[in-house]
Amino acid sequence: MGLSDPAASMLATRDRYFVPCVMAPFAEDLARRLGRLTNGPVLEIAADTGALTLAMAASLSAGLTIIATDPDPAAIEHASAKSGMARVTWQTAEPQALPFQDATFGVVACLFAAATLPDRVATFQEVRRVMKRGARFLFSVPGHIRQNPVADCIHAALETLSPGDPPSFIGHGLHGYGDSETIDDDLTEAGFTDAIYTAVDLPFAADSAREVAMGYCLGTPLRAEIQRRFPHGTDSVTQALEKRFGTGKIKATMRAQVVSAAG
Repeated sequence: MGLSDPAASMLATRDRYFVPCVMAPFAEDLARRLGRLTNGPVLEIAADTGALTLAMAASLSAGLTIIATDPDPAAIEHASAKSGMARVTWQTAEPQALPFQDATFGVVACLFAAATLPDRVATFQEVRRVMKRGARFLFSVPGHIRQNPVADCIHAALETLSPGDPPSFIGHGLHGYGDSETIDDDLTEAGFTDAIYTAVDLPFAADSAREVAMGYCLGTPLRAEIQRRFPHGTDSVTQALEKRFGTGKIKATMRAQVVSAAG
């Protein structure tokens, strides 16, 4: 699939600009936590461009089978072609309709996607169905936007472009599911009886404001709204980031919630 294809272009842009500064640090953190678990096989849902998949492939015991899934065949094509993925089995699958038998997996993992799933409870029910007795479901979701200064700056810049009606992906999507009580309610409704919540703070580092703006505005679902509503939105976001963080490298902090559920 050539990069002239909009979906492929967005995936490539996400991998180049968004993944390194936002997703990769939390992927490595989650893979480290998963490395403490020895009961496989391992299932990843909504693997996207494979940030967590790659981290797991590099760090988990060679004896553990890793199956990575995503509903988008283009994402699987993109991710599976990366170096370091040889041990991973890929399969197209909707998170809320997993094509696996009951009690198949010792670990289920997910990086960030739970925040934007259309039906979280249905997904959590499916995850619980395919988990073995004693298995765990580990996933990370970005913390509240107030705890993520770079995302907060970008959301504020977009709100300036459209007062009262900014794109919803950052504030209500990506950073709208970091409250442990809300997550706990969904897990309980799905049948989970035990969940541990850990707030993880990590450094945010990027070479320039422009690269961060490219990652968020052109490498995430924001892309469609930016291109349709704000033709110069990426430039405006770049300027806002430079005003807040300077014109050189960006150094800030970011927070995610790590959840480990069982039962």
